[in-house]
Amino acid sequence: MQANNYKLSYQNRLHLNKEAGDLIHVFGQGYYIVDEHGREVSAFGDEDRFEILIKKFKFRTQLIDQLNAVFEHRYDFKEDNQLWIDNQPVRDSYWNLPSNEQEVAEYFNLISNEG
Repeated sequence: MQANNYKLSYQNRLHLNKEAGDLIHVFGQGYYIVDEHGREVSAFGDEDRFEILIKKFKFRTQLIDQLNAVFEHRYDFKEDNQLWIDNQPVRDSYWNLPSNEQEVAEYFNLISNEG
């Protein structure tokens, strides 16, 4: 297996709104997901865009859930996809979104070593 060479620098970071990927349920209106610009995208009003965003943030959510399960809710990603541990930013730590199960596992191992 070939190890990926991740470049975790300021220049390679994603410019994500800190709520990007959050799911919101509004009674009587259905589900919304927050896009990269902080806008709510409706599951009913824009189904195609909603599905794209669900797929885009699925593995990031999975990674955060795994980290929080193992490390007692110490991890989160904030604005610009910056890693925070115990409510403190990890300097110069910017991540691309994991796009599959293998990258979730690799990111999990790399991030676990940061903490």
